[in-house]
Amino acid sequence: MSNLDIFVSLVTAVVLILIVSHTFGRLFQSIGQPKVVGEMISGVLLGPTCFGYLFPETSSHIFSKDLMSYLFVLSNLGLSFYMFLVGSEIDFNTFTKKVLKRSSLLSIVAILFPFIFGAIAAGWYFQLFAMQGISFLSFSIFLGTAFAITAFPMLARILHEKNILNTPIGVLTLISASIQDVVSWILLSFVTAAAANKGLQAGYITLFGGIIFVVLIMLVAKPLLKIIGKRTQRNGTLNQQDFAIVVISLLAAALITDKLGLYSVFGGFILGLAMPRDPIFVKDLNLKLKDITIAFLLPLFFTFSGLNANMLVLGNITNFMPMVIIVAFAFFSKYGSATIAMKISGYSWREASAIGGLTNARGLMELIVANIGLSYGVISKDLFSILVLIAILTTLCAMPIYNLSLKKVKQL
Repeated sequence: MSNLDIFVSLVTAVVLILIVSHTFGRLFQSIGQPKVVGEMISGVLLGPTCFGYLFPETSSHIFSKDLMSYLFVLSNLGLSFYMFLVGSEIDFNTFTKKVLKRSSLLSIVAILFPFIFGAIAAGWYFQLFAMQGISFLSFSIFLGTAFAITAFPMLARILHEKNILNTPIGVLTLISASIQDVVSWILLSFVTAAAANKGLQAGYITLFGGIIFVVLIMLVAKPLLKIIGKRTQRNGTLNQQDFAIVVISLLAAALITDKLGLYSVFGGFILGLAMPRDPIFVKDLNLKLKDITIAFLLPLFFTFSGLNANMLVLGNITNFMPMVIIVAFAFFSKYGSATIAMKISGYSWREASAIGGLTNARGLMELIVANIGLSYGVISKDLFSILVLIAILTTLCAMPIYNLSLKKVKQL
C-alpha cells in the first residue's frame, strides 16, 4: 500500500467515524445521556457487532489491520490531549481537606470491595473463562482489577459536559477515579508481567516509576511551566514557541507514563495539573487545543476501542448465568460500597447515591483492560464480551442514577 493509499484509507475511516460518532453523540444527548456515551456505543456498532457483521467485506476494507495502527496513534493522542485539558482546568480551590479525606475513603472502598467480588467471581468461573496456562492468582487479580477500575477519562468528559467538573461532587469523584485507576493499572501491570513471563519487577517499576514521575512533574516541571504562564500573562498571548514547549512536554509525559505501564492518560492529566492557572494562559491554551481535541481526536479514541468489541458472543446460552452474576457483582459491589461509604462520611443518601453512580461508570477504561486481558491471553473472548457489557451498562447508568438521586435536592 502506497503512502497515498494509506492517506485515502485513513481519511475515509476517520470521516466515517466522525459522522457516526457525532450522530450517535447528538442522539444520546437528546435522550439525556452524555454525548460521550453515544460515541462509545457508535464504536461498538462500527465494529464486528453490527457493521462488521452485516458488511464484513466493507468493514475489513475500511478498518484494515494496517490502518488500525494509525487509528491507534491518533486515538491515544486525542485521549492524552483531552486529559491534559481536564487537568489544566481543575480548580484547586475545591481541594479542601474534607474533599481529599472523602476521596481517599471513596478510593479505598471502591477498590477493595469490587476487587474482593472480582476474586470471588474468578474462583467460580476460573475453569470457564481463564485461558490455558494462566494461574488462578493472575486471573483473580485481573478480574478484581476489571471490577475495581473506573472510567477516568470518560468520567472527566461526562463531568465536563454536564458542567459539574468543579463542583464538590465532581472534584471528589474525579480525584477518587484517578486514584482508583492508578492502583488498578499497577495491579494490572503485575498480571501482564506474569502473563508475559517478565517477572514481578515490572509491577514494581510501574509503582515506583509512577511516584517518581509525579514528584518530578510537580517539583521540576511545574516551576518551569510557571515561567511560561507569567510570560503569557505579561505579553497578553501564548506565543507559538511556548505553545510548542507545552505540546512537547505533553507528548513526553504521555510517553513516559505509557512506558511505565500507567497508560498515557495519566501523563497528560498530571502535566495538566501542573499547568499555570494564569487567566490568559488558560484561555489561550484552551483556544488552541480544545476544539480540535474534542471534535476530532477524542471520538477516534472511543470508536477505536469499540471496534475491538463483539457483543454477538453474548448470545451464547451457556454463558448466560455467569454473565448475569458477573455483571451484577461488578455493578453492585462498586455502586453499593461507594454509596454506603459516602453516607458514612457525611453525605445524604441521595448525594451518596449520586457519587456512587458516577464512580460506578467503567467506560472505555474497562474496554482497555479487557483488551489487555485478551491480548495477553489471560481471558477468553466470552469473558471479554462480558466485560464490554459491564463497561456499557455502568456508563449508561451513571447519569440517570446521578439525576434521579439529586432530583429533589439542589444538585451539587
